[in-house]
Amino acid sequence: MKRLIPLLAVLSIALSCDRFHAATYQDDMVMPLQGGQDSLHFKVSIQYASSGMLIPAMEKMNAAIVTRAFDLEGGENGSLEEAASQYRENLIDEYITENEGLVGQMPVLTWEDYTIGEFGDKYRDWRNYSISYYCYRGGAHGYSTLSLIVFDRKSGEVITEDNLFADGWLAPVSALMLERVMEELQEEVRVFVQKEGIVPNGNFSVSEDGVEWLFQPDDILPHAFGPLTVTLSWKELKPYLR
Repeated sequence: MKRLIPLLAVLSIALSCDRFHAATYQDDMVMPLQGGQDSLHFKVSIQYASSGMLIPAMEKMNAAIVTRAFDLEGGENGSLEEAASQYRENLIDEYITENEGLVGQMPVLTWEDYTIGEFGDKYRDWRNYSISYYCYRGGAHGYSTLSLIVFDRKSGEVITEDNLFADGWLAPVSALMLERVMEELQEEVRVFVQKEGIVPNGNFSVSEDGVEWLFQPDDILPHAFGPLTVTLSWKELKPYLR
């Protein structure tokens, strides 16, 4: 005899399943500089939504990823492959223009340019995404950033702080962030903090722990200290949520 599963149980299973899937666009190129030993190393690895969402929602999500990954204007980015290819060609032109005449004159002509984008954990109706970028153009060290995006899992829209918080939230949340930073940093580090910069900056993720804001090196502390994160719990933020 076949075992029948109650309709409500079937619906519950269907609703609990996350059918979201991501694919990855990759490009890895090393281009030697003509006449020299140095080269341009370009690498891209970007995850994008491929199934498990309505097509308009996936298109919104992927367009936001392309825009943020390649620092483009919204609506003018085209497909992920087109944007990455255009970025690569512009980078090649810039590399050749700036370095071709310097072959044999300078010890370091190698450039590096890496972009990695990937989906993170989901929480409630949201899904996190991060884009890490690193470039080296010579000098003592390279430059790196980490860009965070929170997506609405159903609509594909980017979630902003104004979507999370009610009117009048900015000042009290900023005060909580400053208080948290000064609590967690060691006393000898606090003197370097640029307090006026500790405000919600749109670069955040969400989890069971609350909302975590990330500041790039040099935003709040000197570069040597690296990035700074500030996490406020949902309990602390409850009075200011929508």
